[in-house]
Amino acid sequence: PLARTRHQPDLKTFDLEVLDSARPGEALRCGLHTFVYHFGSELVELTWEGRGRKHHAVLKPGDSAYIAPMVEHRFSVCAKSCSEIATNGRANPNGKACGPGRRLFLVRIPGHLNGEPLAE
Repeated sequence: PLARTRHQPDLKTFDLEVLDSARPGEALRCGLHTFVYHFGSELVELTWEGRGRKHHAVLKPGDSAYIAPMVEHRFSVCAKSCSEIATNGRANPNGKACGPGRRLFLVRIPGHLNGEPLAE
């Protein structure tokens, strides 16, 4: 964990690196709200399942995403088709704070779910 506060004892933060072997990445599911910020230098593919369908999005450096509690999701190395998405020549918005590779900052925070639905 990167940061904690006594006012939010269940808050969790992570520096996640999507490795070259993540083709696709491991399935993740968490009972907390997850906020993602891409502070790396390479594209990352985010896939999730919702309403009976698979969805995907490409995260470019500087992009962010929200993942609801208990939604299964994956962070993967971009397939060839998504690597065609260009950054339009713009500089990395993270400047000197840019992490090399596929780096994500995750913040997980509890919401209105309690232990009963999570235990089912």
